[in-house]
Amino acid sequence: MKYTDQQRLKKIYDNATKLHSYIIENNITKDQLLREETLQWLVTTPLYNIGEHSYCLSDEYKEANLKFYGV
Repeated sequence: MKYTDQQRLKKIYDNATKLHSYIIENNITKDQLLREETLQWLVTTPLYNIGEHSYCLSDEYKEANLKFYGV
């Protein structure tokens, strides 16, 4: 399925906020994350999805917005 940049940005935002909320609500610590493989999967899967959607944003969108960040 081909997503628009807007749809990709929404997916990135949703994944990031859900992951952040889960970590905060469950008081997940760095030590737990380094020790527990299940938690590693839980965290890296949404991060992988965020990376995929970021990578697939259009070149036009990336070019226009990277200038904003001085890249």
